[in-house]
Amino acid sequence: MKLLQDEIQQVWHRFLQCTEPLRLALHQYCRALTGSVWDAEDLVQDTLLRAFAKLGDVAPQIDNLKAYLFRIASNVWVDHFRRPDWVTLEKSPMTSNPEQSLEIRDAAQQLMRLLPPQERAAVVLKDVFDFRLAEIAEMLHTTVGAVKAAVHRERAKLATPRRTRAVAPASAALLDQFVKALNARDLDCVTAMLRTDAMGEIVSMGVWHGRTAVRDSALYYSLFLEKGEPQAERRAFLGESVVVIWYAFDANTPVMRDVLRFEEVDGQIAQLRFFLFCPETLTEIAGTLRLPVQTNGYGPCAPEFLAMQKRAEYEQWVAQRANLTGR
Repeated sequence: MKLLQDEIQQVWHRFLQCTEPLRLALHQYCRALTGSVWDAEDLVQDTLLRAFAKLGDVAPQIDNLKAYLFRIASNVWVDHFRRPDWVTLEKSPMTSNPEQSLEIRDAAQQLMRLLPPQERAAVVLKDVFDFRLAEIAEMLHTTVGAVKAAVHRERAKLATPRRTRAVAPASAALLDQFVKALNARDLDCVTAMLRTDAMGEIVSMGVWHGRTAVRDSALYYSLFLEKGEPQAERRAFLGESVVVIWYAFDANTPVMRDVLRFEEVDGQIAQLRFFLFCPETLTEIAGTLRLPVQTNGYGPCAPEFLAMQKRAEYEQWVAQRANLTGR
């Protein structure tokens, strides 16, 4: 099983490299659909996972990878929107990132309107990404006439609040404790703040379940295996407390390289997610907060990420973990 797991991981990394040129466009599409930087990143990751999983059962050859990814994103979006765990959320700006295209911001204003998700997808594909009607119809499994009607209806709607999935963010007080312990390199203290059934995720890389697993993977790596002497700071992003991670290199000005998002249950951290490998999300958050940012590519094989690794310490850590697990 270990051999099979290693082979799948290698193929997954090749898949990420193959799709990397399309990631910005895919993220813009998901951002326009969801109206939320967090939900957009979730939709991107769900799309990539489903696209990867379906490669083995796709009979026709994929001639247009962009259309293939957009079609899957549209299907995932429609499926998610039909679930009962969506709630209305107050309006917020699309982005303050100065590099975000005017077309995407204009699309976001249109997408505040209460539309069935398939209609919303049709409008974004047509007005923002300029797909042909026939291409949109194929992506959404509908007819050209239905696409035309969807676009026409959307343009006649009045603005209403958009919808997004509910989260239970962590309190500022809890995150202040987390930041203090992290900056002191007190791994035991940080670990004690996690629930025993906590979940940790480095988005696009891996998920760990349980306090011990999170401690021995994502937390340990972040604290001890990267250059730049990372320092944590709590910030408010669109009304939610998050933790940004600063890195300093030589005498240069520190830059933000990671953002952590949390969920809290009964005064403890139930979930923490690292957005280290999400360049578009990092860039938008940094733009909103007016912070300097350095992105890390789309996965653990990215040169930007590997350049920051304390290689000797990392290899020693990997060997120790292999001995402990008998691998």
